[in-house]
Amino acid sequence: MRKTMRDRGLFWNPVPDWRTARIERDGYSVRRVLDFGQTLVSGDLGAAFAELMPGAPEIGLWSVAQAEPFAVRIGRDRALLVSPGPLAAAPVWQNGYVATLCDDAYAILEISGVSLREIVAEGTSVDIEAGSRSAAVLFAGVTVFLYRIGPETARLHVDAPLAAYLWAWLEGRS
Repeated sequence: MRKTMRDRGLFWNPVPDWRTARIERDGYSVRRVLDFGQTLVSGDLGAAFAELMPGAPEIGLWSVAQAEPFAVRIGRDRALLVSPGPLAAAPVWQNGYVATLCDDAYAILEISGVSLREIVAEGTSVDIEAGSRSAAVLFAGVTVFLYRIGPETARLHVDAPLAAYLWAWLEGRS
């Protein structure tokens, strides 16, 4: 029997209504954070940070971002700039770096509550206490950028097409 696009639900997780979707469990809650500017930068990060977000802190694995804007380090020469709104950056190579607006490329899922460390321990084998300059880790089998915005609140940036899968994983954990 040939499968069609109508059969999508047999193979893919349903996409929640991100404006209202919430997971509320004993010890934690999850929501999607909307309306942040996200800009992927490759190349000379020092020059990019100085021109696009002067003075903004650089965040690594399990680091705490205390205010926007900030730069999430995801590789030796790559970072995701997170800002309250879109940045005015031209997608051209200049001054040793290129900045690409990617506001819709990554979904941001925010996990809060006393069970946060337990959830992270289930999702990844990384020693979060050891930290890393790079926030990129495998979480529930997909690459995410993991950092905190408070003692019991973490954010995961995940490729937008994989957000429904990660949401279903978070809903289904026992």
